[in-house]
Amino acid sequence: MKKVFLMLVAVGAMTFVSCENKPKANAEEVVEEVTLTQEEADAEADSMIASLTDVIENTKDVNKLQEILEAVKAKAAEYVGLNPEIAKTFVTKVQNFLKEKGDVVKALVGDNAAVGAALASLTDVSADDIVSNFMSAVGDKAAEAVEGAKDAVEGAADAAADAVEGAKDAAAEKVNETVDAAKEKAAETVDAAADAAKKKLGI
Repeated sequence: MKKVFLMLVAVGAMTFVSCENKPKANAEEVVEEVTLTQEEADAEADSMIASLTDVIENTKDVNKLQEILEAVKAKAAEYVGLNPEIAKTFVTKVQNFLKEKGDVVKALVGDNAAVGAALASLTDVSADDIVSNFMSAVGDKAAEAVEGAKDAVEGAADAAADAVEGAKDAAAEKVNETVDAAKEKAAETVDAAADAAKKKLGI
């Protein structure tokens, strides 16, 4: 029996130690960092180029062309926030294709000003400048967000101050109403006492 008891104690001790050695769950939620690899950017560029090729060689749909060009810019802006250098290689790869197919693309665009502007924004500007412009836009958005947060905090502080001031005014008004009521009550009591005294004296 003693041996069995000692074995049970040993097992219990080992279980306790193993539980203690387990990492404790973090109370805060772990936010997974969003990353971008060169392979992902290249695959996205290839996908965009495949779509452009289909439009240029098959559908000849100028509206679809504009849609893809805008999608390229949107993706480039997204990549700038993750990795500017990879964003640059993405833009360069699409740019090189558009320049290679320059005459065909321009013929498809024709006199469509909107699509022409979308095309020029990707072909007439260097990849470095495109990325720099997007980075500036990201910086401006961040500054606007900070300024908006400051305004929100200041607005909340002003609202809180107004609420406190309003509460003070309401409390003061309530006190004044209570004092006035007490005065009226006291005056009524005094008048009643005087009337009672007059009656007793037969006045």
